[in-house]
Amino acid sequence: MKTNKNYNFLLNEVKKYLAYLQFERNMSTNTTESYYLDLKDFIDYIFFNQNIDNFKNLKTKNIQSYLIEISKYNFTKTYSSSSINRKISSLKGFQKYLFVNNVIKINNSDIFKSIKKTKKIPLTLNYEEIKKILSSINMSKNNSFRDKCIISMLYSCGLRVSELLSLNLTNINLDEDILRVLGKGNKERIIPIGNKSRQDLINYLENERPKLSRKKDSKGFLFLSNRGNSLSRKTTWNIVRIHSKKCFPDKSISPHTFRHSFASHLLEGGADLRIVQELLGHSSISTTQIYTHIDKSYLKEIHKQFHPRG
Repeated sequence: MKTNKNYNFLLNEVKKYLAYLQFERNMSTNTTESYYLDLKDFIDYIFFNQNIDNFKNLKTKNIQSYLIEISKYNFTKTYSSSSINRKISSLKGFQKYLFVNNVIKINNSDIFKSIKKTKKIPLTLNYEEIKKILSSINMSKNNSFRDKCIISMLYSCGLRVSELLSLNLTNINLDEDILRVLGKGNKERIIPIGNKSRQDLINYLENERPKLSRKKDSKGFLFLSNRGNSLSRKTTWNIVRIHSKKCFPDKSISPHTFRHSFASHLLEGGADLRIVQELLGHSSISTTQIYTHIDKSYLKEIHKQFHPRG
């Protein structure tokens, strides 16, 4: 008979695997959390749908059934192809870990096949739309300087959310107008701060951050919550969503939209692709090349609008 004890036993193996990834393989906290959710989804499936309460009873057909199940979601658009491939990668690594540590007897590595990624051009905003969002923020309300600074820096510096939230006061050099950012793989890069974002940052540092930092030990983090803690990803997403929806209720705007817009606008302005790659912190230029598609779309739009035979 299945019990909570059986379920926790399965989940504990996941936790041991994630501890191994974090401390032996130096995996980031954000990636570890994503892997945990992926693998918990797998544990829920085999425990509740396949009646598996011990990994020794896990068979190839159980894993194949799960892989088929998550791939179905691609057609209902519950998961993107990237999310499905991450789930497959998470499970493949976990399965290998179980085999190496003699928890299971069969190595099923050959059954894990990534699905073809759908090429999806990301949503971007034009400069007027970004200005509209920033100017719509009511500066008389609590945390308005913080919220404006967050959106301003997401766009001006092209930051990932994780990079924004890990910013420390020591990462800022206002004398030279630069940020030191720690990106994926703990790779550091230098990003210029634009004049307008510099002013938004100064306004936040002078008007709001001191009040927030007095509530608790802020540990030097730049962006703080109402309680004085470092800001969470969820709160940051809510900040972007609330201010964006006021101006564009029909658009699904996320923090990453401003990063996409940052890259697209640089290319539209004539920036070299390699420079944009460096500013975004992409390890491969092929990742950056998606923005050339956006740039071409923009050029076609301009041609159609202004050329007499467009």
